Amino acid sequence: MDSLIGFIAGLVVGIVAVSVAVELAWKKSVPEKTCKLLKKWSLSELKNPLIVAEKISIEPPADAKVVVATPSPKIKNAVENEQAVGNYAVGLTKAYIFAGEIKENQIAFVISDEDILKELRANFYELYRKKEKPASYVPTKGKLRVRGVVKAIFPYRDGYIMRVAYEDGVLGVLLKERMDVEGRKVEVEGEITEYPFVTPYNIILLD
Repeated sequence: MDSLIGFIAGLVVGIVAVSVAVELAWKKSVPEKTCKLLKKWSLSELKNPLIVAEKISIEPPADAKVVVATPSPKIKNAVENEQAVGNYAVGLTKAYIFAGEIKENQIAFVISDEDILKELRANFYELYRKKEKPASYVPTKGKLRVRGVVKAIFPYRDGYIMRVAYEDGVLGVLLKERMDVEGRKVEVEGEITEYPFVTPYNIILLD
């Protein structure tokens, strides 16, 4: 009798445990919300924003890069490209996609899906490169932008070094993770702390 009661009690406990586990698993499997509608937003909430605008009538943050289809007196250093379509601003972890002109009180969708962010960044740089002058600026210290060919990538300390040959020499670009880009043309934006080592904040493939 005692063994029968013990068996039934164990069975009940097992059923309850399975039910709880299924419920927890179901809760975890609910998709995370990655898009919502905003009526109040600020471009200053985006770090190093990349902005594409058919038309924009507000001043962007100082660290923004901007491509516009229509010139605006609010934007002094924008790249003009008549092929710019849409209105959006993308940062490191989220993006605003606007219902129309980028202006005060415009409705915007905020997006955090990483795949969409990558697509928006790629679209921005495609428009940005088409009109940007292909010049290299390499100081002995400070910020730089350089275009060149990747000659080699090899381990260095806790990461890797990417050797980039450009028209005036060779630079060592410090990487946290290896990139399979040997022989490819790249554009590197970053900072030289000790020549010729570069700490990059943006690397673009040009071919």
